[in-house]
Amino acid sequence: MQSRFLSLLYDFALESLHNHKRIRNAKVNAKITHLEQAKSTPAVDWLHIVLLMPCILLFIPFAAEYIVQGFALLAHLPQWYRWLIGLMVLANFGLKLAEKYRI
Repeated sequence: MQSRFLSLLYDFALESLHNHKRIRNAKVNAKITHLEQAKSTPAVDWLHIVLLMPCILLFIPFAAEYIVQGFALLAHLPQWYRWLIGLMVLANFGLKLAEKYRI
C-alpha cells in the first residue's frame, strides 16, 4: 500500500511538472506571437511628421518667415542640447529599425 501511494505521488508530481513546462512554453509562444504581430508604434512615426513639417511649411508664404526665424533661434541653443535632441531622434529611428529587422 505504501509503494502504491508513493507511485501515485510520483506520478502526480511528474504530471504537475510536465503541465508546468507546457504552460510556460505556451506563455513564451504567446509572447513570441504577440511580438511578431505587433506593429510599429505611432509614437515613433510622429517624428517623421515633426521633422518634415518645417520643410513643407517653407512653401507656404506666410509661414516661411516664421520657420526661418525659428531656425535662427535654434542656433542660440546650447550645443549639448542640440546634440541631445539629435541623439534622441537617432535612438528613435534606431529602435524602429531594430524592431523591423529584429537586430
